[in-house]
Amino acid sequence: MEIRSLFEDPGAYEEVRKLLNLFLHRDFVDRRTFQTLTFKDPNFDPKFAIICIKSGKVVAAAIGVRRVKEPASLVEHQHSLAWMKAVACERGEEDKLKEVIAELENKFAAEGRKQVRVSDYASWYLSPGVDLEYENILTLLEEMGYSKVGEAVNYEIDMARFMLPMRLEKLCERLRQNGIVVRKARLEESELLSRWVEERFSPFWRIEVEMGMNAEDGGVLLAEKDGEIIGFSVYGALRPDYFGPIGVDPQRRGGGVGTVLLFECLKLMKAEGVRVATIPWTTHLTFYTQIPGLSSVRTFSVMGKNLA
Repeated sequence: MEIRSLFEDPGAYEEVRKLLNLFLHRDFVDRRTFQTLTFKDPNFDPKFAIICIKSGKVVAAAIGVRRVKEPASLVEHQHSLAWMKAVACERGEEDKLKEVIAELENKFAAEGRKQVRVSDYASWYLSPGVDLEYENILTLLEEMGYSKVGEAVNYEIDMARFMLPMRLEKLCERLRQNGIVVRKARLEESELLSRWVEERFSPFWRIEVEMGMNAEDGGVLLAEKDGEIIGFSVYGALRPDYFGPIGVDPQRRGGGVGTVLLFECLKLMKAEGVRVATIPWTTHLTFYTQIPGLSSVRTFSVMGKNLA
């Protein structure tokens, strides 16, 4: 049995991806998603992706990350934090996963990180925490001194049951009468839109807007009035079946702009052939319940531990 990093064993990436798929039963990590978790994340360092190899195969893994590059405005602010964006092990190998996590914690502590979280890490993430169905992972983390520090949910939409409600047509007409246009953003508008999103929401959402603008099967919708942006929504940024983020200028909320952006984005995802759409990492528990086809809610606990 050996504990090593993906820096030391770069040939193990595909085994790690398969481990996540086989033993995190509610997650589905295709190659594009795994690329997003690893190489496409500018903060990713394979020295902080730790694996356990037993009898020639990967039986446990923890993908760690520190924010060292992007978004640049938050690197210093988050210099004491580290994250595990994915942890998994074969059944019966929980003790090996503990060793993997302990090794990762030691690496984090050696460079001065004070807290580890699993895993409210934006913007290149698998999930916003530990799914409550992963009881073995939650129990293991609690035994290692982790405790709940937050929570979030993912909504899943069965697109075979999704439809545009009749009230949406009236809402769209009302927006048009008020001079509000909802349309797909053009590539040349990327910089303007990204800056608008970062100024009003967060640098993390700016990154996901840029991802959506450049995604082959994704995009960004914007709402504008008199040529000024008042809202946006993204689809296909992190993966083709992911919706969001979505935001409306605080002074323009309550008029239905967000609802139109939501449904128009989901319609585009349906047109792309998405079978099950995911609305990840949200605490807005009522806004999304208006969607026909809402079929499942995943609940996550964000776990954290202070390092000595």
